[in-house]
Amino acid sequence: MGIEFLISLIYLASAGVLFLTAGLILKENVKSFNNRVAAAMFFSAGVAPCSVAIYKTFLIDSQASPSLLNLFYVWELFFPFLLLFSMVFPHPGAFYRQHKRLIQFAFVPHIFHVILVIFFNDPDRLFGLFDFDTSIPLVGQLLSFLETVLKILAALMGILLIFHVKFFSLINLTYVVAAVYFLNLGYKAIDNRALKIQVRVVIIGIAAAMGLYVFSIIIPAILSLRMPSGLRETMIILALIVGPGSIAWAIIRYRFMDIGLLARQSLVYTISTAIVVGGYLLIISELSSLFAEAFGVQSRLLDVIVVVILLLFFQPLYNQVDDFIRRIFIKGRSDYRRLMEEFSRQLVTIFDIEQLAAAVRENMNKEMFIEQTHIALKAAGDRFFRFIGEPVEYTLEEKLAASLIQRRRPVFIADLRSALEKGKLGGRLLEKDCQLLVPLMDRDELVGIMALSAKIAGFRYTYEDFSLLMVVANQIVVALNNARLYAESLEKQRLEEELEIARKIQMNLLPRRLPEHHRYEFAAFNYPSRHVGGDYYDFIHLGDGRLGVVIADVSGKGVPAALLMARVQAIIQAQKGQGLHLESMLTRLNDFLVSSSSPDRFVTMFYGELDLETGLFQFCNAGHNYPFVISRDGEIKYLVEGGLILGAFPNLNYVSSRIKISSNDVVVMYTDGLSEAMNSAEEEFGERRLVETVIRVRGESAQVICGTLIKNIRQFAAGAEEADDMTLVVLKAK
Repeated sequence: MGIEFLISLIYLASAGVLFLTAGLILKENVKSFNNRVAAAMFFSAGVAPCSVAIYKTFLIDSQASPSLLNLFYVWELFFPFLLLFSMVFPHPGAFYRQHKRLIQFAFVPHIFHVILVIFFNDPDRLFGLFDFDTSIPLVGQLLSFLETVLKILAALMGILLIFHVKFFSLINLTYVVAAVYFLNLGYKAIDNRALKIQVRVVIIGIAAAMGLYVFSIIIPAILSLRMPSGLRETMIILALIVGPGSIAWAIIRYRFMDIGLLARQSLVYTISTAIVVGGYLLIISELSSLFAEAFGVQSRLLDVIVVVILLLFFQPLYNQVDDFIRRIFIKGRSDYRRLMEEFSRQLVTIFDIEQLAAAVRENMNKEMFIEQTHIALKAAGDRFFRFIGEPVEYTLEEKLAASLIQRRRPVFIADLRSALEKGKLGGRLLEKDCQLLVPLMDRDELVGIMALSAKIAGFRYTYEDFSLLMVVANQIVVALNNARLYAESLEKQRLEEELEIARKIQMNLLPRRLPEHHRYEFAAFNYPSRHVGGDYYDFIHLGDGRLGVVIADVSGKGVPAALLMARVQAIIQAQKGQGLHLESMLTRLNDFLVSSSSPDRFVTMFYGELDLETGLFQFCNAGHNYPFVISRDGEIKYLVEGGLILGAFPNLNYVSSRIKISSNDVVVMYTDGLSEAMNSAEEEFGERRLVETVIRVRGESAQVICGTLIKNIRQFAAGAEEADDMTLVVLKAK
């Protein structure tokens, strides 16, 4: 009793899986020819185990009509449907395209076979139906002739039935071999890895199930072999487990036929329920038998007690089985939503636009079976877009842009056809055979479009696809922003590295060592407000006992000022050995700067030549902050003579002046970064504080004077941003 019940349960569960699979596939896309063929194939396959289960449970001891029982043979339509499915999945093959109408005749033998086994399975009963009353004049002779003809036809059909049933298995075997061959051809032509796995699982499952069926039913029928009933039924049961099981595996784990998540969960629920309910029914049946044998009576009360006890454990056990199956399948590789969420997390770690596009294409193809994915991003201006990996820019149609911004969700391109124009972005999307457009929105701005082609194997876009594509679109926008910020940070880092190199180069342009002389002390300080600056100072040994001292301030800050400063330094160094008078040197420098730079780029400069023996200091001030000299008795003299700034006006003449540097005199030269240094209250340090500080410490060495000035300025401007470069040169006579 228990084994028979278990066998019936296996038949019934297999039928349920096949019927449910057929329904899910048909519901997923009823318009798809592939889906209709697959649904018909699985439905007809389910008729066989369903019929056997019904027969074993209800009709085995009944006097049912043979014609009713032979309805079982309707399931053999599975074989032509299998052959047709193998020719059209995932894409119609060459043989199907060339012989489309001829393939329809593949159903003729099976339809004829069903008619034979249902209507001509009992010739004697047919003969009884053809007994007409031939005693009627005239009509009787006609009826007698008709009766004879019909009985001859019935006899011939009966003979044909014997022959047909004998060799019809050979036709099924031919169909199975041909189906496996065409499935293998289709498998080899598949490029998509995920689809390839699906088809491989289905081919293996169908081939294994059909192999068991061939060896248990078809070959014995062809060769008139008698196989032990137990072995035959075992092989049939294995075929029913392997076939539907492989299909369920392909659907749940690999989304065979692109079955949605909810449908796969329904299938898991059905399988979980069948396993638990079947196990419970078998346990109840066995326990009832044990109680009957133990107590010698068949007690309904005992059956009820057993059922109540088992029901107490049903839900916990069901939950465990359901969680186990979902953990292996639904929460694993086939969890479409989880896979796409992982993909979204992957996107935000990619900072290269080309790699981002490649990752999107790969995952769209792998997880959603989309043949082609194109991403167009906004280029220069608001109306120009460029496909990643392509150099050409296309104008975005205003109607298309407005529609995508308004909808903010995936939309079929067929719904926007009136907004597309040839030669523009929309027209190019049509040329690329795109079917679905997904706007990439950054707040209210359209920053790109993800254009998707058709799915492989004729799969359709579902509502679930739309929801997931919107999630992916948002993550792509985040990834694009991350990539932009990352590129900007790399560029900033590169610029900082280059600026650091420039700073080192600029520092090398400044004197590495201060001049040394027994009658004079020198001190200098230079600090750019940025990596590089436009301030410059130098000491030039003129070779005849004279020392040139220069301090300059280039307009502006940063790299442009530093470049101009380097040119000024190079020109001065180039002219030092030409024996030019101080005025002539500045005139030539001004003319060169006027001719080689823009008027908004100018230089203020103070240049002096100190005779180290006599202490005479000849100087020229070209628009620079006035250096001042504090004598040992506290007298202050500003060095103002010279001319206008350098590089702004052509044809300028400069004049020079002289001053005697005596013992303990202090000469202070500086740029405006010192005098204009501001505190948090936006108050400048000013020239007065500079002078007062020097007067207070004029008895100290040049280094102390320089250090004290810088210290006081920094204390004064503490907490405020340094707005300008600072350069200071101090000369003190001993």
